[in-house]
Amino acid sequence: MTPNISEDEIDDLIYFARTGEVDELNSLNETICQRESISSLEFLDLVKDENSGNGVLHMAAANGHDKILLDLCKALSNPSPQTPAMLAIINSQNKAGNTPLHWAALNGHLESVKVLLDNGADPTRTNQRGHDAVYEAELNDKKEVVEWVLKEGGEGLEEGVVGETGEGRADESADEDMQTDETDGVKDEELLKRIGEQLGHLGIQDADPKT
Repeated sequence: MTPNISEDEIDDLIYFARTGEVDELNSLNETICQRESISSLEFLDLVKDENSGNGVLHMAAANGHDKILLDLCKALSNPSPQTPAMLAIINSQNKAGNTPLHWAALNGHLESVKVLLDNGADPTRTNQRGHDAVYEAELNDKKEVVEWVLKEGGEGLEEGVVGETGEGRADESADEDMQTDETDGVKDEELLKRIGEQLGHLGIQDADPKT
């Protein structure tokens, strides 16, 4: 029988992950898993925004809620860590091809980046623009993330960053679905207006991680 998770429940779960409401997220997670007789892995595979493709992990990563990421990864690791099914969830891509690691790196959330990499996130996975997570971090001047990932990731990742030309980066909007939760990267109001117009033109629901 197909699990029955309502749109309202999915909206609530995405919201709790975005705002960092750990207790509420865990409580609803447990309720749904028990009611539908599904595992945490099946639960996370099902709970996604239908317009953007963002899941709970995406929204927690975008806002640096590493406690939520730790709890979810621990649940996914039961009974065995880094199984193919678990890795598929950790590296799940939204409709723009971005993984939770892309979002954590783009927004400069180093602790969230560490949690994801420790649990099997693939730093070489690229989005639809052909950018991996560390390159998105570099484009957005998240130097701490770039330096740590390159140090931990090795020479192959460094070559990938150095080899990029930055073509297609004429504006500062990054991928259309990736909105940062910080304001220091916003140069002026005109940039925000342009991003909004692009989102509206593309018919993509704003997945802004800001609370």
